[in-house]
Amino acid sequence: MITMGLVRKKAAEQPEDVAPERPSAEALRAQLDDPDPDCRREAALGLEGDEESVPHLLTRMTVETETNVRDAILTTLAAHDNETVAGSLAVHLASDDAALRTAVAEALATMPRSMPALLPSLLVAPDHDVRVMTAMVLADLNHPDTAAWLVQMISEDPHPNVVTAAIDALLPVAGPEHAAVLEEAVRRFPDDPFLRFTVQAALPRLAGTA
Repeated sequence: MITMGLVRKKAAEQPEDVAPERPSAEALRAQLDDPDPDCRREAALGLEGDEESVPHLLTRMTVETETNVRDAILTTLAAHDNETVAGSLAVHLASDDAALRTAVAEALATMPRSMPALLPSLLVAPDHDVRVMTAMVLADLNHPDTAAWLVQMISEDPHPNVVTAAIDALLPVAGPEHAAVLEEAVRRFPDDPFLRFTVQAALPRLAGTA
């Protein structure tokens, strides 16, 4: 008797996965106005590194209402870290939209190459709220001169709210060498109880007696 061996059929070859084609920058720029916020966020992140898209991202940022989309736009813009982008963002430190002001400050704090060129004008901005926001930027800016800029604000700014914001930003990195400038700030604004409390609470630590 002849036994027929079973022959396993060769599995049909599966087509290789093909990565979807990346949308063009032009298509992504158009997608910034898509009704779907997920699509807008995807577009903002996809435009990373594209210089020609900077104006489109800046325009979209001013009207964007979704926080995660705006954060994506700011992340992409901040990655450029040049003076043009930083200057365009810094304008919004004076915005009436508190959430936008804070988001822009956080973005500027990630731009250590371009922020130094903006500081001379920001430190003397007529609006003291802009100077307060500048102190917030410096609080997180990774730059070797950050402490020196904050000391300048504490020593020279005429508004107690700005000085207090600068003190708050300086304290995490302050040392004994900063005690004198903090004490002088209290003397400059003797009627500001919050500033005085902030300094008095910090001095023992700076002196090593806390």
